Amino acid sequence: MKNRILVLILLNVILLIVLSGCTKRSVDENDIKDDKVVFQYGDNIVTKAEVYVYINTIKERYENQYGEDVWALALPDSDSDEVSMVDLTKQEVVEEIVKVKTLYAHADDYDILLTEKEESDISEKAENFYNGLTDSQKLDMSLTTDKIAQILTENVIAKKVEDKILEDTPIEISDEQARMTTFYDMYFDCYDIAEDGTIVPYDSEKRREQYEQALAACSTLATAVLDDDEDAESIEKLSEYYKLEHSKTQTMSPEDILETYGEDIYNLLYDMKNGDYSTVVESEYGYHVFQMIALTDADETATRKAQMTQNAIDDMLSDTISEWQKEIDKDFSYPDSVNMDVYDTIELKTE
Repeated sequence: MKNRILVLILLNVILLIVLSGCTKRSVDENDIKDDKVVFQYGDNIVTKAEVYVYINTIKERYENQYGEDVWALALPDSDSDEVSMVDLTKQEVVEEIVKVKTLYAHADDYDILLTEKEESDISEKAENFYNGLTDSQKLDMSLTTDKIAQILTENVIAKKVEDKILEDTPIEISDEQARMTTFYDMYFDCYDIAEDGTIVPYDSEKRREQYEQALAACSTLATAVLDDDEDAESIEKLSEYYKLEHSKTQTMSPEDILETYGEDIYNLLYDMKNGDYSTVVESEYGYHVFQMIALTDADETATRKAQMTQNAIDDMLSDTISEWQKEIDKDFSYPDSVNMDVYDTIELKTE
């Protein structure tokens, strides 16, 4: 489930970046040819054109943020197997489309109305999207500005239905709940990893050598602070000097810090102020000198807050949406209800 959070955040961007109208869609007869239909959900015929708009948005955002190699990743699955980023994303896209269709189907229940300005914005965005496509993309996917506009329309209306459902029970996640802390961990490890992957602790003499180096490094930092020597005060440069391969900047939630480092280091870190250095601290696997960079990292906290908010929304809506989905198409499932031969012609991974 954790591996899908990032995908879901990016998928939900579609719901936030566009405004649109709420005209019901008529299906183009050219869309319902066997080589154009990816799946049918209730009365909804979902074609390559529609799926491509979702896929294209996700592809662009993933590659901009993580690089084009993101599609080569394989992530651990809940069954201790691996699932490729391509397969995971394709499943999430189908699930998101089904969710949007389900919410959209209940627009009349909530008297959803859009303004002329919103309809104008959707037309402009659809035009821009269409103009960014190549001629072959337009032809292969049978894409038109009207189709793109309708896809964006359904997303916006779905978001409005979602908002209506949540009006009576607003979701509020505080900055404290979402806190992310950034610190530098200058780490003098005290173990080797054997060829079979097992951890082999250092003997007492080698561990003492690491401890003495950690003390020396800590002293160097303390002296630099007293002398106001910014160059000598760089904990990153000092880590390079000692060739500490595992030293790095960490951004973690309080819960993850506690789980990773234990209660003593957790308490030490949250007793520090931004810019502070710690004394030498021992953990199970070695010695650490920490620098607190941001007790509350504003950007990372905002990102986690958005993620936690969306997770809370999904949890709250799941029962309602699940019941609605059964009413629309109780037998729909992935991948059994999807024509994977057609779906697989829409490429995520760039060869």
